[in-house]
Amino acid sequence: MKRFLSPCCLLLLAVWQFGCSKDDVPKQDPKPVTLNKDSVIFATYYPQYLAEAYRFKGRDSVNLLTENPLFDRYRNAASLQFYSDNGYINFWSLSPFANREFPGNALTFMMQIRTNQPTGLRMAWDDEKGTLMVYSTTTSDYLPMVIPGKKAYLETSTFRHYRTWKEAQAAAVKPRMVFIYDDEDPKLGKVTYKITLKPLYEYYREENQQTHAKFVVF
Repeated sequence: MKRFLSPCCLLLLAVWQFGCSKDDVPKQDPKPVTLNKDSVIFATYYPQYLAEAYRFKGRDSVNLLTENPLFDRYRNAASLQFYSDNGYINFWSLSPFANREFPGNALTFMMQIRTNQPTGLRMAWDDEKGTLMVYSTTTSDYLPMVIPGKKAYLETSTFRHYRTWKEAQAAAVKPRMVFIYDDEDPKLGKVTYKITLKPLYEYYREENQQTHAKFVVF
């Protein structure tokens, strides 16, 4: 006499077979990248070139360096200096010149290194988020696009830094710091800003020169 499995047993067998399928194994979310505070602070000792500034609304993006008139005078001419001891962020002026010394897409600048100017920006380490925060306190004459009361955070997954220009030149992934902040635009609604800074490496200074030096960005 043949023995048949009951409908209940068949159901349990099917659940077991499909439940053990590799395709149905729950995928774990990748762990967030954690940054070493000392490494990030060390990276801020280098002047930071304002490389990109974008505003995102859904799938649409706007390059603020080319579309916003407030950025006209700062295109290829602005860098920031972070001061971790007192939290201030100041402004250096740059003068680009044709790159004839480095292969590829490197940018070269002459930078005035004697004095810099206030920006209305401050820096602080956020222990809870484990990353660097930049926040605005006032609007400066030197950076009139800065609006008080905003906070931007260093994106942890894209942070890269190298100690020398030779290391940066040889690296497959170039050094950068990307700061992100969300905002509410009166006309557009919720938008996201991404500001990319790249370190300026000093590579030449004339003997006894204390006002200008040559820098390169990769």
